[in-house]
Amino acid sequence: MDIDDNENLDLGDDIQFEKSAENLNEPHPMAMSDSSPQRDRVVVLGRTRAGKTIYLARLYEQCWKGNGALRIEAHDGHTHLALLSTIEEMQERHNWPPATEDSSYLDLNIIFRGHSMTMVSLDYPGEVFRRAFVQQVEDKDTHELIDHVRRAAALLLLIDPKVLSSGKLGEAADDDFGMVQAMRYVRSLPGGMQVPIVLVLTKIDENAELLRHHGKLRGFAEKFCGNLLRTVPGLRIFGVCAVRSRRDSLGRMVPDLDREPRGLTGPVEYCMQQLTSQRLSDERTQIERAMQDRARREEVTAAREERGNDHFWLVVNLLLIAGVVLVGLITWFVVKSTR
Repeated sequence: MDIDDNENLDLGDDIQFEKSAENLNEPHPMAMSDSSPQRDRVVVLGRTRAGKTIYLARLYEQCWKGNGALRIEAHDGHTHLALLSTIEEMQERHNWPPATEDSSYLDLNIIFRGHSMTMVSLDYPGEVFRRAFVQQVEDKDTHELIDHVRRAAALLLLIDPKVLSSGKLGEAADDDFGMVQAMRYVRSLPGGMQVPIVLVLTKIDENAELLRHHGKLRGFAEKFCGNLLRTVPGLRIFGVCAVRSRRDSLGRMVPDLDREPRGLTGPVEYCMQQLTSQRLSDERTQIERAMQDRARREEVTAAREERGNDHFWLVVNLLLIAGVVLVGLITWFVVKSTR
């Protein structure tokens, strides 16, 4: 399918569902012995062919070169070149990048409306997601991914609508059962209910007809993501096209980077808005607590000073009484001795 204009990608506005979560009184087994994690990263989750590598590379390229509200800077030159090289190679070779074979950390600094946060994204083979959250295999790669999810300050769940709706059972299980298990794990962690989570439906240019057939973004999510919607309260859903597609002379779908992406920064901007609001709320709470602690200390100090003053005047009064008594006794002896 060759999508030529934005109008054909009108699949409804980004949506947020009602906050009616499933009963999470029973914690996820992986989270039962877990302590409160240090949340310091945005995590992009997705199975093979979900579009993680392209999404991260295109997002970085647009935010590095653009002048919008969202800015992203790599912490080192290696990461910077790796991300931009992915886009350059697609442009030169007119072909999609190969599937990710090894896990790699992407150290990024996200700046949004004057607020800066250090984030670490992990680009990993999609098969690792299946072993971690569907097959629950314990090895070095799955432990790394689970720890990555455990430390998520925000989560972007990338799903290819075509795979979820018409893929093989194992492929659909990754996006359905696997995602639900991963989110149950996050929500079961201390503070996990406050982690912003967004669902990103990818490749919406290729999947435009499919999404429209099932009622655009909302209808598709209600039909194919019901378990995920029940697990994550108020799940926000975005439709994204990181790199447009076109057919070449041989009829193959190839990347077309001359056309603008669609909805690329929306998911990250939403997460940053939520994180910034949480940060400001936490700062206000800390200030209020500090003020309350100060007021309590001042009250204690004032009470101590008041008790000290009471003791002082008690002593003064006792001394005055003693003085009066003493003067009286002296006067009595003087009068008696003169008779």
